[in-house]
Amino acid sequence: MSDINKYLLEMDHISKEFPGVKALDSVTLKVKGRTVHSLMGENGAGKSTLMKCLFGIYTPDEGKITLEGKQIKFANPAEALHNHVSMVHQELNQVLYQTVMENMWLGRYPMKNGFVDHKKMYDDTKKIFEDLELDVDPRVKIGTLQVSQKQMIEIAKAVSYDSKVIVMDEPTSSLTDKEVEHLFRIIELLKKKGTSIIYISHKMEEILRISDDVTVMRDGKWIATRPASELTMDEIIRMM
Repeated sequence: MSDINKYLLEMDHISKEFPGVKALDSVTLKVKGRTVHSLMGENGAGKSTLMKCLFGIYTPDEGKITLEGKQIKFANPAEALHNHVSMVHQELNQVLYQTVMENMWLGRYPMKNGFVDHKKMYDDTKKIFEDLELDVDPRVKIGTLQVSQKQMIEIAKAVSYDSKVIVMDEPTSSLTDKEVEHLFRIIELLKKKGTSIIYISHKMEEILRISDDVTVMRDGKWIATRPASELTMDEIIRMM
């Protein structure tokens, strides 16, 4: 990526107001390609609201969003996904009585002669799981899995959209230490494939370990963006 377009995603001066609350006040976020950009701040700092403006859940009142040099404004999450921007939410929204693979391809099942092509759906799911080292049978009902497995499947689903940008909102909150290590391996893999990750977390050791850049927000405002290598926990706490 040339210097002229060194940012994959730019959110410029984004503002969003709800009745009686200025949730975002001219916030700017610039994310480079193939990086992990962490978003930090106390609860209510505006991190999730900013990401919902990117993902088409909210419409910003002001500001502009540019992806790969093109200005975008997603009307809804389906449009964001279609344009290779996906979000792994903290609250999982899965159809528990359906299989893992049905959840993966919900609303976009592969078809053959007017029928759902279950073999292709299975093969495509299996391939993504193998790439991500996920040991889950695509044919089991998702409701039978542990929370941590469901979380990993949501990440696999984000990958299935060939995402250029994946937002992960507190992805390790329900994971064991071993699963956290697995998630970090997946993140490394995604970076190598050219994906940028926007990572929302309040766990500072994680942030300093996996991030390339860190943006700190406070009370709906942008405070600072710095390379993670230059930051200490004390500095992050002070900025937050």
